[in-house]
Amino acid sequence: MNITNGFRSMLVLAGLVVLPMGSGLPVMAAPAPHNVEQPNVKQKTVQFRISGMTCAACAKGLEASFRNMAGVVKADVDYKAGQAVITFEAAKQSADSLSKFVTKCGYQVKETKLV
Repeated sequence: MNITNGFRSMLVLAGLVVLPMGSGLPVMAAPAPHNVEQPNVKQKTVQFRISGMTCAACAKGLEASFRNMAGVVKADVDYKAGQAVITFEAAKQSADSLSKFVTKCGYQVKETKLV
C-alpha cells in the first residue's frame, strides 16, 4: 500500500504515526486515564440516612458536591428515600469526613452504615 506524502503528513499531524511494515519500532499502549475507577485501590462504601432535604434539587446538589470531592468514586443521593450511598477511596476520604460534609451543607445525618 502506497501512502502519498501529503496524506502521510496529515496523519502525522493528527497524531497518527505511519510506520512502514517491519520497521522494527516497538508499539506501546497509552497509559490508562487517571479518572477511571481503578479496581486495585482500596475502596469503601457508606450509606447515610439524611434528613433536611426539602426537594430533589437538594439531593442533586449534594450528589454533585460529593462527586467533586477528592477520593469520591461514586455518589448517589436519593431525595425520596432520604439517603446517600457514597463509594470512596479509603486513603483519601473517610465516612466521618463525608458525614461532616453533609452536616456542613445544612442537613442532618440520622444513620451511618458501611456497606
